[in-house]
Amino acid sequence: MTAETSLEDVLAHLRNKNLGVFPTRTTLGLRVADRIVRGAQALRSRFMVAAGWEVVVSEQTVEVPLLLRELRSDVTTILDFGAYESSVPLSLSALGYRVTVLDQRPYPFHHPRLRAVCADLFADAPPLDEQFDLVMSISTIEHLGLGHYAEHSHPDGDREGVERLWRMVREGGRLIASVPAGRPSEQRGYRIYDEARVRRTFPHATRIEWYRKVGRSGCWDLTDGAAIANLVYAKPCGVIPVEAVAFVVSEKPAA
Repeated sequence: MTAETSLEDVLAHLRNKNLGVFPTRTTLGLRVADRIVRGAQALRSRFMVAAGWEVVVSEQTVEVPLLLRELRSDVTTILDFGAYESSVPLSLSALGYRVTVLDQRPYPFHHPRLRAVCADLFADAPPLDEQFDLVMSISTIEHLGLGHYAEHSHPDGDREGVERLWRMVREGGRLIASVPAGRPSEQRGYRIYDEARVRRTFPHATRIEWYRKVGRSGCWDLTDGAAIANLVYAKPCGVIPVEAVAFVVSEKPAA
C-alpha cells in the first residue's frame, strides 16, 4: 500500500468479481434498500478514515496460486474437500477438470463438470467410494473435530480427517492442503501448526512449503518452518487472523 492509497481505492478491490447476485426485476423496495446501503457505506467510509485503517491480505493470496501450480498434466479428476465458501471448483471445472466438492454444507453452484456431494467426512460409511488424481483441502483441515461447523467432535479430528481423505487418493495421485502455521495452539474454531504438528497430521507428506507475512498487515512471502515456530498472531480470534500458512503436498506411490 502506497502513501497515496485511499480507502476508496482499497474498497474497490474488496468486491468479489468472481460471482454476482442480481435481482431478476427491480422493485420499489430494492431501490429504497440500495439507496440506504449506499448512504450507510459512504458514512462508514468517512468514520473509518477518521479512525484510521489498515489493509489485511488473507492467506488465500498465496493458497490459490499454489494450488493452481500443482495441476500436473496427469490430473483430470479432483476432489475439493471443504469448498462450500470457495469459487475455485467453478474455476477448475471451467478449465476442463472433473471436480467433486465434498462438504457437509450444500455447495450452491453448478457446472456440467462439477458434482457436489453433501456429506459428513466422518460418517460411518465413506461418503465417496472412488479415488481421485488430486484431493485438495484449502483452509479446512484445521477446523476438523472442533465442532465449529457442527461436525464430528474429536481431539484428533484433523489427523483422522486427513487419513480418510488419503484413502480417496489414487495410486500415483496427491493430497494437497494448507493449514495456519505458527506456534502450536488451538484457537476459537481452528488450530495453528508448527512443523512437528504438520508432520503428525500429514504423515505421508512429501513436501511442505511455508509462507508468512511480517505483522498482520504485512506482505506474504516464502519462509521456512523454523521462522514461524514461535509466531503468535496479533489477533488470533479476529477476522482474517492467519499470519502464516503451511502448504502440504502428499504423494501416494504408484503401483
